[in-house]
Amino acid sequence: MKLMSYTEARNGLAEAMRHIVEDKDPITITRNGLGAVVMIAEDEYRSIQETLHLLSTPANAERVRRGLLDYEQGKLIERELCD
Repeated sequence: MKLMSYTEARNGLAEAMRHIVEDKDPITITRNGLGAVVMIAEDEYRSIQETLHLLSTPANAERVRRGLLDYEQGKLIERELCD
């Protein structure tokens, strides 16, 4: 993850945004002694939110873990997609 000062981010915002979107690489923006922020691409943010939602309940998290384990062990049944 790239580290950038507030001034660098302000002066190079368009380039920083391009880097984040194209490379899927977040940038941490620091502010003299104040809390830092992380800038990430919108699709990455949405993906994180979806993952947090899927894992938000123990029962659902267990279903996800079981599904991943079945996948790793080749215990999947291939089906045709429906319309």
